[in-house]
Amino acid sequence: MRFRSPPETPPGGGKLPGIATLEETPRPVALRADAARNRELIVNAAAELFAEKGLEVSTSEIAARAGVGEATLFRRFPIKQDLVDAVLEQKMRGSLEAMADFAADPDPARGVERLFMDTIGKKLKTDVGFYEAAGQRCMTCEAFAPMRREALELMGTILKRAQDAGAVRKDLQPQDLNFLLMAAASSLISPVPGLREDLWKRYTRVILDGLRPECASKLSPPAPPRKLLESPGG
Repeated sequence: MRFRSPPETPPGGGKLPGIATLEETPRPVALRADAARNRELIVNAAAELFAEKGLEVSTSEIAARAGVGEATLFRRFPIKQDLVDAVLEQKMRGSLEAMADFAADPDPARGVERLFMDTIGKKLKTDVGFYEAAGQRCMTCEAFAPMRREALELMGTILKRAQDAGAVRKDLQPQDLNFLLMAAASSLISPVPGLREDLWKRYTRVILDGLRPECASKLSPPAPPRKLLESPGG
């Protein structure tokens, strides 16, 4: 069988009518959807395995959990740090959505309490190993600066509503809540063996009590500069 030669270019150049060039051929929607679905599967699988085994888990394990080939994984994430960052972004976006919900709570005092109790109990507690290994990056990497700014804005809304309602002392800043949240969560990674898994609740309650106006004493030094949290080293 002989293949028919392609039509010749018409005189004067240009292209033949009805013949689409490669540049004009739209990328199939199904292919884009498959690529997006594969990326989601890979990121979800990586999030699960990072939480279970830490960052040392192999890319082959992640690909197997996602149900894709390792080559597909590397097409989407050429280096492992890209995948770690994608998981961090996913988790940070989830935290922002939760904070927006706390900021809209009809009871401002409950919004503050949920910021601590839900963030630690429902998010950080299930990913202790991952945040211990990668958490510093979400606080220092410039790529995450817009989300850090958004988090501080939401914390500011949560805090101001509670302060206006008389439920929280007036001398606190949003960045204070950020550090207090990390302090409350620190008992999750205590090196002391045999501690209760819910010990964090005890220290979180002490912190929440300390936020009340009636417990206030003069604070020194002042709150850290907000810009330092938004863009460390910037």
